[in-house]
Amino acid sequence: MHIDPEKARRLCSEAEFELFTESREPTILTFTAEGLKKRAYQAQKLFELWSGRVTTEKDAGWGKVGEARKKAATGYLTARQKAELFEDIWKRFDTRLKEVLKNPTLPARDTVKFRKETGKLDKGGHLLNPPTTDD
Repeated sequence: MHIDPEKARRLCSEAEFELFTESREPTILTFTAEGLKKRAYQAQKLFELWSGRVTTEKDAGWGKVGEARKKAATGYLTARQKAELFEDIWKRFDTRLKEVLKNPTLPARDTVKFRKETGKLDKGGHLLNPPTTDD
Protein backbone atom coordinates (compact mmCIF):
# COMPACT_ATOMS: atom_id res chain seq x y z
CA MET A 1 0.00 0.00 0.00
CA HIS A 2 1.33 3.40 -0.94
CA ILE A 3 0.33 6.32 1.28
CA ASP A 4 0.82 9.87 0.10
CA PRO A 5 2.84 11.89 2.66
CA GLU A 6 0.20 14.64 2.63
CA LYS A 7 -2.54 12.13 3.44
CA ALA A 8 -0.39 10.61 6.19
CA ARG A 9 0.20 14.11 7.58
CA ARG A 10 -3.57 14.70 7.83
CA LEU A 11 -4.20 11.31 9.46
CA CYS A 12 -1.37 11.24 11.98
CA SER A 13 -0.25 13.05 15.09
CA GLU A 14 3.23 14.60 15.06
CA ALA A 15 4.87 11.52 16.62
CA GLU A 16 3.00 9.14 14.31
CA PHE A 17 4.01 11.17 11.27
CA GLU A 18 7.63 11.12 12.40
CA LEU A 19 7.47 7.32 12.49
CA PHE A 20 6.00 7.41 8.97
CA THR A 21 8.84 9.59 7.65
CA GLU A 22 11.44 7.38 9.35
CA SER A 23 10.01 4.35 7.53
CA ARG A 24 10.79 5.83 4.11
CA GLU A 25 14.03 5.94 2.19
CA PRO A 26 16.62 7.32 2.67
CA THR A 27 16.00 7.62 6.44
CA ILE A 28 15.20 3.92 7.01
CA LEU A 29 18.59 2.98 5.56
CA THR A 30 20.42 4.80 8.36
CA PHE A 31 19.07 2.77 11.32
CA THR A 32 20.89 -0.02 13.13
CA ALA A 33 19.17 -3.31 13.95
CA GLU A 34 18.23 -2.00 17.42
CA GLY A 35 16.72 1.17 15.98
CA LEU A 36 14.75 -0.85 13.44
CA LYS A 37 13.46 -3.24 16.15
CA LYS A 38 12.31 -0.31 18.29
CA ARG A 39 10.47 1.38 15.43
CA ALA A 40 8.95 -1.89 14.18
CA TYR A 41 7.60 -2.49 17.69
CA GLN A 42 6.11 1.03 17.82
CA ALA A 43 4.46 0.54 14.44
CA GLN A 44 3.12 -2.87 15.51
CA LYS A 45 1.57 -1.39 18.65
CA LEU A 46 -0.03 1.44 16.67
CA PHE A 47 -1.35 -1.08 14.14
CA GLU A 48 -2.90 -3.14 16.94
CA LEU A 49 -4.41 -0.02 18.51
CA TRP A 50 -6.04 1.20 15.30
CA SER A 51 -7.13 -2.29 14.24
CA GLY A 52 -9.02 -2.57 17.52
CA ARG A 53 -10.51 0.85 16.96
CA VAL A 54 -11.90 -0.24 13.56
CA THR A 55 -14.30 -2.67 15.23
CA THR A 56 -15.20 -0.19 17.96
CA GLU A 57 -15.94 2.59 15.48
CA LYS A 58 -17.93 0.24 13.24
CA ASP A 59 -20.07 -0.89 16.16
CA ALA A 60 -20.59 2.72 17.27
CA GLY A 61 -22.49 3.46 14.06
CA TRP A 62 -25.20 0.86 14.52
CA GLY A 63 -28.58 2.31 15.38
CA LYS A 64 -27.48 5.88 14.85
CA VAL A 65 -28.99 8.32 12.37
CA GLY A 66 -28.06 11.68 10.92
CA GLU A 67 -24.95 13.43 12.21
CA ALA A 68 -24.21 10.73 14.79
CA ARG A 69 -24.06 8.07 12.06
CA LYS A 70 -21.92 10.32 9.85
CA LYS A 71 -19.48 10.92 12.71
CA ALA A 72 -19.27 7.19 13.46
CA ALA A 73 -18.66 6.41 9.78
CA THR A 74 -15.90 9.01 9.60
CA GLY A 75 -14.27 7.55 12.72
CA TYR A 76 -14.44 4.07 11.21
CA LEU A 77 -12.82 5.18 7.95
CA THR A 78 -10.08 7.09 9.75
CA ALA A 79 -9.33 4.13 12.03
CA ARG A 80 -9.20 1.78 9.05
CA GLN A 81 -6.84 4.05 7.10
CA LYS A 82 -4.55 4.46 10.10
CA ALA A 83 -4.52 0.69 10.70
CA GLU A 84 -3.49 0.14 7.07
CA LEU A 85 -0.86 2.87 7.30
CA PHE A 86 0.77 1.44 10.42
CA GLU A 87 0.65 -2.08 9.03
CA ASP A 88 2.58 -0.81 6.01
CA ILE A 89 5.08 1.03 8.23
CA TRP A 90 5.53 -2.08 10.39
CA LYS A 91 6.22 -4.18 7.29
CA ARG A 92 8.79 -1.68 6.00
CA PHE A 93 10.73 -1.70 9.26
CA ASP A 94 10.45 -5.49 9.54
CA THR A 95 11.69 -6.01 5.98
CA ARG A 96 14.66 -3.72 6.50
CA LEU A 97 15.43 -5.40 9.86
CA LYS A 98 15.52 -8.82 8.17
CA GLU A 99 17.94 -7.45 5.55
CA VAL A 100 20.21 -6.01 8.24
CA LEU A 101 20.14 -9.16 10.38
CA LYS A 102 20.81 -11.38 7.36
CA ASN A 103 23.87 -9.35 6.41
CA PRO A 104 25.26 -7.40 9.40
CA THR A 105 28.04 -5.94 7.25
CA LEU A 106 25.43 -4.30 5.03
CA PRO A 107 26.27 -0.62 4.73
CA ALA A 108 23.96 1.69 6.60
CA ARG A 109 23.15 3.43 3.36
CA ASP A 110 23.45 2.22 -0.22
CA THR A 111 24.73 5.04 -2.37
CA VAL A 112 25.07 5.43 -6.08
CA LYS A 113 28.32 7.12 -7.07
CA PHE A 114 28.25 9.81 -9.70
CA ARG A 115 31.15 11.28 -11.62
CA LYS A 116 30.67 13.93 -14.23
CA GLU A 117 33.49 12.91 -16.49
CA THR A 118 32.69 9.17 -16.57
CA GLY A 119 28.93 9.07 -16.09
CA LYS A 120 26.89 7.18 -13.54
CA LEU A 121 28.13 4.09 -11.76
CA ASP A 122 25.90 1.36 -10.42
CA LYS A 123 26.20 0.09 -6.84
CA GLY A 124 28.85 -2.40 -7.92
CA GLY A 125 31.01 0.35 -9.38
CA HIS A 126 30.32 -0.51 -13.03
CA LEU A 127 29.57 2.16 -15.60
CA LEU A 128 25.92 2.40 -16.57
CA ASN A 129 26.55 4.51 -19.67
CA PRO A 130 30.16 4.02 -20.72
CA PRO A 131 31.54 6.86 -22.84
CA THR A 132 31.70 6.14 -26.54
CA THR A 133 34.67 6.98 -28.63
CA ASP A 134 34.29 7.79 -32.28
CA ASP A 135 37.76 7.28 -33.75
